Amino acid sequence: MERILVTGATGNQGGAVVDALLADGRWDVRALVRQPERATSLKAKGVEVVAGDLDEPVSLTAPMRGVHGVFSVQGRGRREAAQGIALADAAAKAGVSHLVYSSVGGVDRVRGIPHFDSKWQIEQHLNTLDVPATILRPASYMEGFTMRGAAQIGLSMMAATLGRDRTLQMIAVRDIGIFAALAFADPDDYLGRALELAGDELTVPQIADATGKRYVTLPKTLLRLMGPEARMFFWFAESGYKADIPELRIRHPQLLDFRTWLTGQPPH
Repeated sequence: MERILVTGATGNQGGAVVDALLADGRWDVRALVRQPERATSLKAKGVEVVAGDLDEPVSLTAPMRGVHGVFSVQGRGRREAAQGIALADAAAKAGVSHLVYSSVGGVDRVRGIPHFDSKWQIEQHLNTLDVPATILRPASYMEGFTMRGAAQIGLSMMAATLGRDRTLQMIAVRDIGIFAALAFADPDDYLGRALELAGDELTVPQIADATGKRYVTLPKTLLRLMGPEARMFFWFAESGYKADIPELRIRHPQLLDFRTWLTGQPPH
């Protein structure tokens, strides 16, 4: 079997990709982690765990050896662009056959949101490299709407700009993993493609009703004081995510809508 190197394997997205690749059954999975001794749950699944640090490009050379594909995801922060670029460079140098990069929905349509801009910088760099790639652009994570405390804050911020009637697209992290596995399994269809991902589209009141979370509508003036990242909430109302959910469901018929996803979650 050919081998896929997964970054972020101890996190949400990378972990979902690991699970989807293992379920597919046609891949050996190698996880890049900073502290392999702590990745016991990955090892228990049969994943090969190797040491590497996205902040140290020289450490990426050995993990790339013998790899067919790479799943690339980075956490938000000032080092995000440098990490994504370093990983892409290492993949290109190693002659990787397929890199799947997880970006963000709408990244090609808006500037001035710091974590969008970092991902756009990585995408633009990928376009300069001789490495076959697929770009996945997820909408908001469904998981964010069930987090204790944070969900109410997020809904209140969204209500400031979306009001009661405008919708927001969202996706389950599980389905991001499945789309990554689909991309690796069908390169003829997915190579060279940038695919915006969502599984549902709901208003703030609909999300609150489904989750039982209470929220207040924050004043827009307060939202503007929250820094550059708050620009995202205004963009939700100006344009927002534009995934073609019916077309995505043709590709992945088990794509979860929000209420179906909620039925599989533990009580909060």
